[in-house]
Amino acid sequence: MRSTWTLSLTAAALLAGCGAEPPAEAPAAPETPESVATAEAPLDADLAPYFDAIPTNFTTNYRVVGTYTPPSWSWGQIELLEGRQRFRSEYYNPRTLKLRDQDTFQSSDYPLKTYFGSLNQQLVNAFNVYYGNSCATTAGATCPTPGPTKPEARFVLLHKGRATAARTCNVNLTPTLLVHGAIQDANVWMFPNGNNGSGGTYGGAAQLTGMVQDLESKGRCVYAVTFGSFHGDNFNHAIHVANAVQRVKALHPGVARVDVVAWSKGVLAVDPWLANAATWGGFSTTRFFERLAKEQASQVPAYDDSVRVYVPLSGPHKGIDLNFRHPIHTLTIASTASNAPVGRGPMPWTYFSAFQCVTFGYSVPWFNNPYAESVCKDSGGVWTDYFRRIYLSNITGLSSTGTPVSSSTLLTLNTSQGLSASSFKFDDYNMSLFGAVNDSGKYVTAYPGQLQAAYDLRGTYPIPDRSASAWDNIDPDENRYFPWLDTKLIYNPYNPFFAAGYMESSDHRVCRTTAFDPVGSPCFAYHAQPLYETTDRNVEAYDSLGYGKYRIMHGLGMAAAMEMGGKFITRLAEHGLDSRLKSLYVLYGTTGGSQPFETDGMTSTTSALRSDGVLFEASIAAMTQLTQGWTSTKKTADAKQEGMAYDHLSMGITPAVWNKISAHFVSRD
Repeated sequence: MRSTWTLSLTAAALLAGCGAEPPAEAPAAPETPESVATAEAPLDADLAPYFDAIPTNFTTNYRVVGTYTPPSWSWGQIELLEGRQRFRSEYYNPRTLKLRDQDTFQSSDYPLKTYFGSLNQQLVNAFNVYYGNSCATTAGATCPTPGPTKPEARFVLLHKGRATAARTCNVNLTPTLLVHGAIQDANVWMFPNGNNGSGGTYGGAAQLTGMVQDLESKGRCVYAVTFGSFHGDNFNHAIHVANAVQRVKALHPGVARVDVVAWSKGVLAVDPWLANAATWGGFSTTRFFERLAKEQASQVPAYDDSVRVYVPLSGPHKGIDLNFRHPIHTLTIASTASNAPVGRGPMPWTYFSAFQCVTFGYSVPWFNNPYAESVCKDSGGVWTDYFRRIYLSNITGLSSTGTPVSSSTLLTLNTSQGLSASSFKFDDYNMSLFGAVNDSGKYVTAYPGQLQAAYDLRGTYPIPDRSASAWDNIDPDENRYFPWLDTKLIYNPYNPFFAAGYMESSDHRVCRTTAFDPVGSPCFAYHAQPLYETTDRNVEAYDSLGYGKYRIMHGLGMAAAMEMGGKFITRLAEHGLDSRLKSLYVLYGTTGGSQPFETDGMTSTTSALRSDGVLFEASIAAMTQLTQGWTSTKKTADAKQEGMAYDHLSMGITPAVWNKISAHFVSRD
């Protein structure tokens, strides 16, 4: 458990000279006219509510709002940047907001406040440079929305390494910008296993320092961004990357370009900018989410030849369907109260049956976690509660124009299943990837970036039949999820010789494909009606013995996810990176790690693992996609792809990977 937590936190999911630094308060001068997005263009009335207001107190692409100086053992300085482009509004639930020291989960087994509390607090303090709210440091205080724990989409943090802030790095070398992924922030590049301020790491991990210190020790100046939401919109993040690169260039007036390293979901913040998203075509003119995506893409600044080397580390260039194909991951997210990093992910289900919760959802106060509360708590423990539905979304589908359809509120859906109204909070239950329609009738999701990344990869990596016991120690679904369902259904307290229930299909692939196609491949269980229950809640049919037929989970399906993500991966796959990019170095992991999350790349116990334990090889080793439109000569000279024997959660925090990147930088100096 300890090692899994540490890896999750790192993941879902780089000395000479000095120079004068421009004042931190001074906004950068605008770049070439084409790099300024058309922020003032009018919006269609139905799209307007989904975008924040454009700042009117400055006219350049971005401005530096101010700076925050962390403790001496941490970053050298953090700048708060504000973009002037039109940003899609970000929505936060308790699992995606920025954490303060006081929010950090703490127990004797997991002393995260000791190792990550101060680092979390530094992020909130830096965003609070704009908000100036005492809630950021007041114990027990709830910050407003928006506020320092839930900043508006137009804000991003730009971190400077200690040598970089002190200008003791070589300011004449090409500086580096680091871009984090989901469930991460910039701290993963400096302290991948935390820091207690005295040199200690979480769980006694050997690796204290990160890529920031490594690159600075080699003389390079290093910067990193922290997005307001780590599951946030990828177009928003692409705008921030473009602005951050311009800011770094302004801090190095004698340097023409910046090196960019992105990890995991972070590549989806870089790819659209380097692929000139504003020029993308093919969006539907009638479907709501594609119209929304077209407007968002138009706001990404045109690429302006500002990047020298781009290093994508195990990023989902061709999308991800991890949680769609592995029920155990989704159930862990829904029912996790203690392992908060896992609990901060999205779910592809809109509801699921409470009988799955037992032994997964905690019901004791010392596991309480303010940002990953378990919706499984106290659920599914008795027969009367087995098939109560826990609703994570109230969306039932998309209309003829692609807008979300709902027939009831999320509150009503859950209270009709027996939940007390006092136990319901919209933000706590709105955990589905698909989001929900709130009480004001507005569609909101805390996971827009994950919707954009969703893509059906079954054509390349089919879901295998792993019901044989030989896979129990490899496939987490076979090892935990299906055995638990079978055991729970069979258990009969009244007659242990007579099974209380059974799965409809012995082929576990049926349940594994439910998230992809809940109508065409639903996952059902049959169960006997308890003697003390007068009605079977949510029963859909009966077998010849009178067993009730129950749907275990439901969702909107992969096709809806891709549409609600604006068909982001589809559009991205159609466009290569700008051929002015001086160098592309694709680095990806080739091993699944000790506990791989993604195992479907294996077709037998002896075949090579075609994933890094989270993402499939076809998605992370996507040089062909990224270099489409390049001449063969340029591909040979400026594009390189290499696999390394590390898993997804190690690619950004391993010295051997850093050395590869540093060597490539030197080759381009």
